[in-house]
Amino acid sequence: MKKTILLWVIATIFVTSVFSDSLEKQLQEMLPAEIVTVLLSEGHIQNTIYRKRDVYPSLAPDTPLADQAIDNWDGKLPPFFSETLYLYKKKNIHNNSIKTGRRTISQILRSVSSLEGLEYFSTSRQKMRTLYEKSYTVNNDRDRQRIADPLDGDGDGLILTAIHKDLTFGEYAYTYAYKTDSSGAAFFSRNIDALKYSFITLIEAGNLRVSLVVHDLQDYLLIYAITRASFPAIPGIDGKINASFSTRAEAMYNWFISEYEKNN
Repeated sequence: MKKTILLWVIATIFVTSVFSDSLEKQLQEMLPAEIVTVLLSEGHIQNTIYRKRDVYPSLAPDTPLADQAIDNWDGKLPPFFSETLYLYKKKNIHNNSIKTGRRTISQILRSVSSLEGLEYFSTSRQKMRTLYEKSYTVNNDRDRQRIADPLDGDGDGLILTAIHKDLTFGEYAYTYAYKTDSSGAAFFSRNIDALKYSFITLIEAGNLRVSLVVHDLQDYLLIYAITRASFPAIPGIDGKINASFSTRAEAMYNWFISEYEKNN
């Protein structure tokens, strides 16, 4: 009996070691070694920059989808960006298919209505707060008639318009562009309407862009999230916006993982 247990422990350690080496190798093909070390140790790594010159995103994996996330901005560098890289271990890896996984990932990213009721931690209030009171897909930017989330197919090349009612910035429209490839799926979004705080226009149309890229690594997901925004330096307000967008990125990640676990 003791011999059987010992053999089982040895076999488990061997399999775990081989698998860890395989995962590390996969990650090193996409990321610098120092980032991989932190990712394997901590499970995530974040980089937030506010009003610093000549500083660029540095956590994006070397993949076509992540490259598109980096390209989801034009013009001069925004004063704010926050990027986070997450390594998530799947809870159910039996009979896992990357092809099926990509389809599930893409469908979740297109499930705009599931964002309704999403909460985030408000740093100014020091408590959880609803991010989107309303969230749904509409037929187009002109009519803005509610339609069902477009979940058919793999979503590659799809562009949709969505309405969010944000308890901080009010109700506004967003455009989401979707991409699916052999490694996973992603969305790249930007605001169509300006965002206001009380009577002040804080973020002009097109100046808030959020991307979420999900790579399927068979037993793990590698998730890259980046938010970039351009807004004026208004004393007493800009600091709140900075903190708010940093915590909202984590809320988006938690939303995706929650929806992913429901489907697996």
